[in-house]
Amino acid sequence: MGKWQFRPTLWPTLVMLLLLAVLVRLGVWQLQRADYKRALIAQYQQAGTLPPVSLNDAVTAGTLRSLPRYRQVLAQGHYDGTRQVLLPDMARGDQVGYEVLTPLVLEPQQLTVLVDRGWLAADPTAKRLPDVHVGGGARQVRGVLGILPVPGIRLGTAPVPAGWPKVMLYPRYQDLAPLFGGRLLQPVLLLDADGPNGFVRDWRPDVGFPPVRHLAYALQWFALALALVVIWIVVNSKRVKHSEH
Repeated sequence: MGKWQFRPTLWPTLVMLLLLAVLVRLGVWQLQRADYKRALIAQYQQAGTLPPVSLNDAVTAGTLRSLPRYRQVLAQGHYDGTRQVLLPDMARGDQVGYEVLTPLVLEPQQLTVLVDRGWLAADPTAKRLPDVHVGGGARQVRGVLGILPVPGIRLGTAPVPAGWPKVMLYPRYQDLAPLFGGRLLQPVLLLDADGPNGFVRDWRPDVGFPPVRHLAYALQWFALALALVVIWIVVNSKRVKHSEH
């Protein structure tokens, strides 16, 4: 091309193609993550427009697993305030506290669903656990179907502490089920923001980074891929001397 010659060599070209494939794949992965989280947010918004269904009826009919995440439900039963679980180190802003999980025994099925009653700030000066007492009378609980909080990286499973309430950091369903005689239902019921006997509640889809952040990351990976191609072209281009030209 005029006074320039483009002469790529084999091994640098193969390395460039390998790195290019990795960068493009990372960009595509970020686009896929953005699409997934947009769909999750849309599912949450759509579920909020639907009328609540009976959790008890879904259990009886065996259709509980078919209910989508964030579906609004009504549950009839009574709280078992003697067997509550506190999730520590849950942050809201610059404060740290507990997420309070209270078992709701469904009637008449006698199955248990954990109700997330919200977040309660921890008192750093107090050595005792916060007061999470709740009455055990029959009640109707309204909420949305959710999941247990999960860590970014799980580094193992801590032993189950003795006594109640149990303070457990990011427990899994299989860690909690034996505590309730194997009669624990898997969805967690996120207590409605207007429901009684709750703490701080601001439920929203747990998507981590918003979709726009993933789009920004995808743009960065694609920009690096383009820069790699440009560098490869420049490095393998040589200016021809006048005599050679």
